[in-house]
Parts: sequence; C-alpha cells; structure tokens
Amino acid sequence: MRNLIITKKLLTTTIGLTAVFAAQGHAATNRPANYTTICAIGETCSVSAPTNVAFGAAGVFVYKVLNGTFSCTVATFGSDPIPSKAAKECSIPISGNGISSSSVVSSSSKSSSSTVVSSSSLATTSSSVSSSKSSAAISSSSSLVVSSSSSVVSSSVSSSSVASSSSVANTTDRGIISTTACARITLSYPDAATLTGATTPLQTALYGVRNYSAPVLVDGLHSPSNYRAAPVLPTWEFATVDPTHGVLTSLECDVAPEDGWAVFRRNGTPTNQSRVTVTGGRNAVANRIYTVFNGQQFVNAINEAGLDPKIIRVVGHIDLRYSNNNKTFTEYTSYSDQKYGGSINIPSNTTVVGINGSDGKPARVTGTSFLIGGELGTGTTPAEDVFKAWIAAGNDGDLFPTWTRNVIIRNLKIDAPWDVNPEDSGNAYADAMTLSRAQNIYIDHITMSDGDTPDSLASDTRHDGALDVVRGSDYVTIANSYFTKHHKQTLVGNGDSGRAWSDDGRLHVTFANNWWDGLGSRLPLNRFGQVHLYNNLISGSTNATDADLKFGSGVDARYQSNMLLENLAFHVDGLKVEDFCGKAILGKTYKGFRSTLHLFTSDRSGTSNVDGQCGFTQPAAADAWTPPYSYSLQLSTAVEAKANAGAGAGK
Repeated sequence: MRNLIITKKLLTTTIGLTAVFAAQGHAATNRPANYTTICAIGETCSVSAPTNVAFGAAGVFVYKVLNGTFSCTVATFGSDPIPSKAAKECSIPISGNGISSSSVVSSSSKSSSSTVVSSSSLATTSSSVSSSKSSAAISSSSSLVVSSSSSVVSSSVSSSSVASSSSVANTTDRGIISTTACARITLSYPDAATLTGATTPLQTALYGVRNYSAPVLVDGLHSPSNYRAAPVLPTWEFATVDPTHGVLTSLECDVAPEDGWAVFRRNGTPTNQSRVTVTGGRNAVANRIYTVFNGQQFVNAINEAGLDPKIIRVVGHIDLRYSNNNKTFTEYTSYSDQKYGGSINIPSNTTVVGINGSDGKPARVTGTSFLIGGELGTGTTPAEDVFKAWIAAGNDGDLFPTWTRNVIIRNLKIDAPWDVNPEDSGNAYADAMTLSRAQNIYIDHITMSDGDTPDSLASDTRHDGALDVVRGSDYVTIANSYFTKHHKQTLVGNGDSGRAWSDDGRLHVTFANNWWDGLGSRLPLNRFGQVHLYNNLISGSTNATDADLKFGSGVDARYQSNMLLENLAFHVDGLKVEDFCGKAILGKTYKGFRSTLHLFTSDRSGTSNVDGQCGFTQPAAADAWTPPYSYSLQLSTAVEAKANAGAGAGK
C-alpha cells in the first residue's frame, strides 16, 4: 500500500481553521487520537484561531492553546513530555479546535463530559478493562503531560490481574506558583516550625500515587468479594481559574489564634508546657506558594516543598480518582490503591486553604483522605517497639524524629471517602482526615460529611471516622467547623490500655465554636485526652426520617480521659431532658469529667439549663487542670445562632 504524503498543503477544517501540514509518514502514536500532525519538532507551524495543540510522541503529550505562527519546540510548550524520544510532532484536532465548554469548567459550572467509569461491583473471576480517549486538557497554569489513551476500570477486574492506567503521571505540574509571599511579622512566641528536625522523615512519597492493584486479602481482611465502588458520584465542580488571581489574604497568612491547645508544646513532661506560634506555611517564600486545581498538582506541590514552609491554595474540586487534569475518572480498584493512591499526606510546616469560587462556594475535596502525620517504625521493627526503646534510652519522646508539626487547614468542604474494600462488613478503613503522631495542628472552618455516599447506600460499613486525632497526637485545635451526615465522627485516642505507650499524657485537644449536626456518635469519643470543649452546638433528631441524619449519641468520655465542657448548646428533637444524660453526654472508665452551663432544647421538653455533669466524677486534685490559654465563652443561649452563622467552610 502506498503511503499518503501530504506536503505543505493547506487544509480548512469545519471551523475554518487553516493549518500548514508538514507531515510525511507520521506515526499514529506521535499524535493523540482524533488529532492530525501539522509539523515536526523544530519546524514552524501556523493556526488561524486559538487551538489546543498537542506536542509529543509515543502516546505522551503536552497540550497548549496557541494562535498564529509558532515553533514546534520544547520552549514553546514549556516542558518536554518524553525526553527519550527525539522525533516529536505538533498536532491539532481533526475536527474543532479542542477547546470546548467541557474542556474548561469553571467553579460554578458542572462537568458533564469528563470520562467517568464507576464500577458497581468487582468480580473476582473475570477481567474487563475498557479504554477511553481523554480529551485534550487545558491547564490554567502550565502545560500538562497526559496520555492520549487512558485505561479505566469498567465492570469487573480479575483478582489475579492489575487494572493499570496507561496515563503517564505528571510529576512536575504544581499548579500556579505565586510571585508574592505573606508579609513578615514579629511573633510573640517561638515559631512551631523550629520544632521540625532536619532528620524528620517525609512520608509524602507513599501517597497520592495510584497503583491500580487488584483486591487481595491483607492479613485476612479486605476480602476481594467485599469490593464495591462508590454507588453515587458527586456533581464535580472543577475549576481552571483562580477567582482571587493569587492575591494572598489573612486566609493564607494568619497564624493560628491563641485560644486553644494547638499553640503549646511540652518540655519533657506533660505538665511542663510552653507557648509556640503555629505558623503553618505562612513563612513560605513565593515559589513555595501553590494554587492547585487537581489532586496531582496538590501531590506534586507537597512533594516538591517537602518540609519547607508551604501554602497550598485549593481552587474548585479535588478528587484523587481523577487524573489527566480532571478529565479521566478511575474508581479505586482495591484497598491498597485507595490507601495509598487515595490519600494525601500533609507534612510539617504546611497551610492548606480552600479558595471560595466566584459564586461563594468553598473548595471541595471528595474521594480523598488527608493524613497529617503517621506512626512510623524502623525497617521491620514496629513503631511501638522503636518508640519504647527511645524512651528507655532516656530520650524525650517529643524529640523522637517522626512527628509532623505546625499544620493549618482552613476553609475546605471535605467528603469522607467511600471505602471500596473495607476490612470486613463491620469495619471500614478510610477516614476523611486522620492526625497520627501530629502536633501543633490547627483546623478551622471546614465542613465535613459523607457527601454523596452516606451510610444508607450500603448494607455494610463503608465509612470509618470523619476526623480522628490518634496515635499520640498532641496540641490540636479544631474550631469554627461544621460536621454532619456521618456515623462515627471523631475519636481522640483509638485504644484503651494497649495505647498507653503513645497516648498517656498526650492528646491535648480543643474543640471550639463547632457545630455537630445530625451525627451518629463520637462528638467526640475521648480516650486519654485532656480535651476542652467550649461554645459548641450539638443538634439533630432521634426521630429523623433521614437515617443518615439521625442523632445517636453525643460527647463520650472513655478510658483515662479528662474532659472539660463549657457553655455548649444541645438542640436534639425527640429527646426528653430527663434522658439527656446517657444520650447527649455519656462515659465510663474516665479519669475526670467537668461540665457546666449548657442549654438543652427539644420538641419534647422545651428549653432547659443543664450542667451536663450527669453524676460523673470530677478529677482528683492531682488530675485537675485549667486551660493555659485565654478564651471567650459565649452565653449558652447564643451558641446556636452563632454556630449557624459562622461554622463551616465558606463562612
């Protein structure tokens, strides 16, 4: 068969686009599907209207919108998509210009044409993998390396096979890099950033990278037969434009306020504490301030900055199941794929903020777990053994070189992920956010729920905790946030006597000005922690017709906990005031419990003042404590209105 040779001819497409062709025997893999080559590397090309031009070879491309005459070079596109291939080409869509309303989705519009394949079940005896062409993606910040053909999981995957994406992960796109930084300020107390040692190991490389592995048993858990993809997917609202144009405000630059446990550190013993200033990433230099629009940019920014102070500004909607600049969706294929590929590990000295869209909606995170810290061992030696050996050698536990410190999270709407392959029918694995061996953490104005995949969609357990503070974490403040539609909300401490080695004397946590609404339990459930709650609202109904919003129980004081509750408001319909104790407040095996000045409202009992002590034993003199920080108590009669007005993302 004779080769068709097109030499320097003019071709007018259906949109009136004129292109100069210099294609002689071009390989199909050197251009994306439904694209045609217009010139080779080093040559000059021309298009007569803005066009999404592809540059690359061997199925890997950089895309950029160009108009007029340009050189087909790495310099034009800003990066080399495949350095190992010298013979690259520039190509354009055969039909259209590659720029459509679905290619660029604003934060206020809905994505309707992204490739989305969601499996409702995962078989263990057959394999079916379908291939979908990804449309040319446009990045507002830089060129994006993608594959022209991305494999996505279809209806079934064999337990002995791996469903892998042929997309080439772009490890360099970090979104928009700032040209300005936060103004320098004088700190009243030592910067918590100074507590991060040079030997602190980074855990970020483990996470945010999909492995597309098939489901397998792990220590007898996560049976492949229990795989189930998320039954409902959200209406994604991706963005490509930052409505603030990168202008930094107090959202990014404020340090944590001084009205909670987050701003302390211990000096050798739990009772010897001193002040620090939690700065997060506000001291970042300009090139460590990133605006990100997708999960890969987020992960790349974290990996580049490491332990340096950094600010991550999230615009639009983040979901690690999406790749190719939010164009290709692939459901998690296994427990391992979700655990690692579906998590972002936040290292020390980081501020993460959501940027409201032009419509006022906060940035949103779906299908993704945030991990702040992790409990690390050494090689094959378990974390518990390594830490105990450190202490036995006479070392200060706070100098053990695996703490994650100095993190601020602000103004994000976070959906707790659906666990595709839970441990068993009664226990899921994935949390929305987990603090493990983390210190000096401030979480502010977040909204957290099960999103579009509540428990009622499952016949078994598909969610674990929403926001857990565990494994020795210490000096944490959670404030001004709204939590709803979740069964097991917050653990402070995740074990009884078996966790004393990590938790005893730690877990200092403040909950202030939050709103817990329509939740099942754990508001919070506390073991070991010295936990302070003030100005919080707990609301719901024991008779809710929506099972996902049914109130189950409230504050739960458990093993060796020592709690102080002040000026809370409870609005729980269906609950009589005489049943308040044991339902709104409950506990056992605690060390100490103090509660005062609450307001209880119900359709069954009207409004009553309650102290909430519920006959619980107050701490012995040796265990009594007073918050070492200044804070303002609201009248309990004002708590509900203020929580309604001010708690959550976007407020």
